[in-house]
This record gives sequence, structure tokens and C-alpha cells, in this order.
Amino acid sequence: MSSTLSEKSSCAATCTASSDTLCDGCGKSYCNRHSSKHRERLTKQMEKVLLYHEQLQKLFHNDTKIVLNHPLMKRIDDWEQESILKIQQTAKETRQQLKSALNKYTADMNETFRQISEQLNTTRRENDCMESEIRTWLEKLTNLKKDYRTPKTINIRLDEHSPGFINKINLHFVSLDSFCQSIGDIQYDPHTHTILHGPTSGDATIRGILEFTSGTHRFRFQICKLGIPKWVFFGIISKNTPLQATLYKTPTAYGWAGHHQVWLNGSHYHQYDGFRFEMNNNDVIELFVDCDRRSIRLTNESLAMQHELEIALGRCPFPWVLYIGLYGAKDQIRLQVA
Repeated sequence: MSSTLSEKSSCAATCTASSDTLCDGCGKSYCNRHSSKHRERLTKQMEKVLLYHEQLQKLFHNDTKIVLNHPLMKRIDDWEQESILKIQQTAKETRQQLKSALNKYTADMNETFRQISEQLNTTRRENDCMESEIRTWLEKLTNLKKDYRTPKTINIRLDEHSPGFINKINLHFVSLDSFCQSIGDIQYDPHTHTILHGPTSGDATIRGILEFTSGTHRFRFQICKLGIPKWVFFGIISKNTPLQATLYKTPTAYGWAGHHQVWLNGSHYHQYDGFRFEMNNNDVIELFVDCDRRSIRLTNESLAMQHELEIALGRCPFPWVLYIGLYGAKDQIRLQVA
């Protein structure tokens, strides 16, 4: 836009003519001839702007193609392909692990079935059985069938702590044990895999049946009820250790108990090597026995805390067995399946 000057001044185009018109845009004044040229120049610049506008208008009208070809779309496509490859690789590895685990599990089940078959054949030849024995055989066969179809020691779990949008899956192994040889007011329920203290308080001990001399073995326990004084012992002893209610005080005992207690060779160490956590109701405790490294490890999954002990074979010779101790009335812990 331009306006007529009331007072004459020199033309901004450095000509000798006096200026008659002021350009409101640039604030310069021009003579009539140069004012026209200035206007023509502005008109051409505006035409370029309009042409650029038309080009953008065509670009925006073709927005579907733009969206599909956007560089960020390619980043998503690349992420998708990389994720698929990772998932496929993890699935392949986990399938192979599961195949090996199931082959071993099937072999173990076949061996158990063979032993039951031999015992049944012996009973049939002797033709000497009672109603209670028949019920026991039926229960064994039923449990064997159930365990064969649904293994208790193998499962698939999502790794909730793995980084990324999709949680990684892991093949999850646990070991199972039965418990016998108890002293004190304590018992084991094989149907629910639960160790229960009776109605009276006092030291009570129960030992596992499995013997460990090699390999690794993972056991997971849930503390179902733990009353005052909140004392429970998780650990191992040498198989040949004589049984007593305060088994944790025997020279081959290694493990952990409530109130930050660590027991080594029957001696109590408070907060040994930084061990500081209590046992509470609903805590999930993992006891990991590593015969190859001659160590045991306790993990409180509820607190995400671990503690490891090295085992001196001279003090605690193979074979090892699990040892659980309870004290409070009606306390109970349950051995978890996979």
C-alpha cells in the first residue's frame, strides 16, 4: 500500500526527481516513475508467493501419500521388523529349551512308571494286598497321569523386568521335593505341598527327601502364615546329620532365618555379609542350590533382595538335603509349582 506525500523529498531510487509516493511497506518514498517499478517488483514477488502456495496446496491435497511415505513411518516399519525378528528368535530358543525339558521330564516319568509297574507285578505275584494298598496304588497312578499331562516343574512366564514394550517370555523351571523325617510339632501335606507347624510354639524341623550332589536346583516357597516371633529357616544340611529340633545348630547347617539371621556350620551370625531382611506373610522365597559352585542363594522375590552363601564341603559334605524350620504356632509355608 502507498500514500501521497504532502511534502516533497528525494526519490529513494537515487534519481534527481522529487518523490511523490510513500511505500507504507518499506517506508521509502519514490517518484512516480520509480513508484511504478517498485509496485511491479512487489507484484512479481507476490506472484512467487502465490506459486509457492499453489505448490503446497497440491502437496497437502495428496496427504495420504505423504503420510505413508513419512520418514517416521519408516522408523515404525523398521522397529516392527526388528521386534518380529527378536520375538521369533526368542520363541525359537524357548521352544528348543522346552523340547529338551519335556524330553527329560518324560524320561523321568517313564522311570517312575517302570518302578510302579515292578512294584505292582510283585504285589500281583504275591497275591497279598489290602484295600488300603489298592487305594494307594490308584492314587499313585492318578497322580502320575495328572503330572504327566501337566508338569508341575515347567511353565512359561513373562519376564516383567525385561526392557521394551513387549515382555520377553522365559521358560521357568522349579524343583519339587517331598518332606519327611520331622521332629517337633510339624508336618507336610503332599497334596498342597504345604509345611505346617502345629498349634504349639517351639522349634520344629523337617527335611527333604531329594539328595543333591551335582547340578542346580531351584525351589520357591510362599510364606502363607508367619506369626510371632516370625521365625522360619530355609537352608540345607548334609544328609547324614542326625535329626534334632534345633537342626540349625548342627555343624553341617547352612541357611537363613528371620530377624536378619544367617547360620553357618551351626553358628548364628547377625546381618552376616549385609544380610538384612525379615520374613513376612505372603513373601515368596526362592532357595537356589548350586552343587557345582558349592553355594546356596536365598532370594526374597517380594523385596527383590538376594544373599548367597558358599558351602565348605569339609563342613557340609555331599549329599545335601533341604532343611526347613518353623517355630510359631500354626505357621505354614507352601512349596510352589511352576
